[in-house]
Amino acid sequence: MNKILVVTLGGTICSSVKEGSVIKLNDAADRKLIAKANPGFDVFFLSPVFYSSENADAALYKQALAGIIEAFNEHKPDGILILHGTDSMAYFAQLAVRVLSYLNVPVIITGSKLPADLPASDALSNLKYSFGLLGAAIEGKLGSITFGVVYTEDYMNETLFIPANRVMSADFNGDYGKFPGKPQVKTLSEKEAAEFLSEEDKTLLVIPAVPGFPAEKINTEDIDGILIEAFHSGTQAGERLGGLLGRAKQAGVKCFLAPCHKGNRQYESFVTLKDKGVTPIYDMPLEGAWAEALISL
Repeated sequence: MNKILVVTLGGTICSSVKEGSVIKLNDAADRKLIAKANPGFDVFFLSPVFYSSENADAALYKQALAGIIEAFNEHKPDGILILHGTDSMAYFAQLAVRVLSYLNVPVIITGSKLPADLPASDALSNLKYSFGLLGAAIEGKLGSITFGVVYTEDYMNETLFIPANRVMSADFNGDYGKFPGKPQVKTLSEKEAAEFLSEEDKTLLVIPAVPGFPAEKINTEDIDGILIEAFHSGTQAGERLGGLLGRAKQAGVKCFLAPCHKGNRQYESFVTLKDKGVTPIYDMPLEGAWAEALISL
């Protein structure tokens, strides 16, 4: 019988309940729900850290990933199912695929839009689909080729899978975006993953792509890196960012820009940012660039 490690990190799928008009997060997974969705795997549970996804940060992600690796090394499961809150799942998934791929087992990350006790909840369908994908990947000996996010989209109520390296944050309906390209993600070796997870936490400031963002007001003190979100054209306000980038360079703060188009689609303002020391991260969504930048700090 194949063995599945079920990792409960929090979120609506992990036994959240609706009290009046408020959804409250409990501190343990609904094991009866998971048993109902399980097609017959030998399942064991792990909760290295438990958090609401809207309150997540890189330190919590690293704690979760370190716990998963420790449990994997001890129990050698055939696949991993991670239950996570939907708000920041895309960021977690992009980091996880870089850190956990060397384990060479299928990994599925899922959550739910509504608590499982509500009639319209997608929790059970997401779990069933996730277990199905894990079973197929194990049978096909696909290893970490199957590594991604499962969710149920709003319009057709269809359960879908998105590879972790292509997943983008959910929209207002909770439906995840799928990056149109195929990002070339550098996955970490066992040694590199261990080093990254044991390093002191770094602060990565993300500057959103909004008109007139007051970047000149930002103090670079206590910041280790800056990720500038680009508009769809792959550029940002080079003139307005100039002062911040100058201070960042003096302080030794690494600066990145994403998402960027590789090739000849480069506007003058993009060249201005490169000349000021910004490193473009090409052909991947912001969430992937965030993971890349975080690992490189």
